[in-house]
Amino acid sequence: MNAENKMDRASLEKVARLFSVFSDATRLEILMELKAGALTVGELVNRVGVSQGNVSKQLHLLFDHGLLEREKRGTQVFYSISDEMIFPLCRLVCDKLNRDARASVELLYHI
Repeated sequence: MNAENKMDRASLEKVARLFSVFSDATRLEILMELKAGALTVGELVNRVGVSQGNVSKQLHLLFDHGLLEREKRGTQVFYSISDEMIFPLCRLVCDKLNRDARASVELLYHI
């Protein structure tokens, strides 16, 4: 950041890349499932209801962005949340969507 507290272009690109991770519903569902604790790919496939290939792809992306960690236990790999900041961020977005929904309902009553 510069003296005016503005982010430079490179920093903005990093922020944009991180936000892009949250642009997929499957990734968000995986994060919500992992909120309760570590799970394997197979467990996530059963809970999320998409193919093993898709779950693996999303886990790889989330891991590469530093949001997940993985631990090998015997022949299985368990994934877990490595940065809890995602949950307050998701809460902020959900709160905004809830406010927007309430405002839309209020508009309907005023017509």
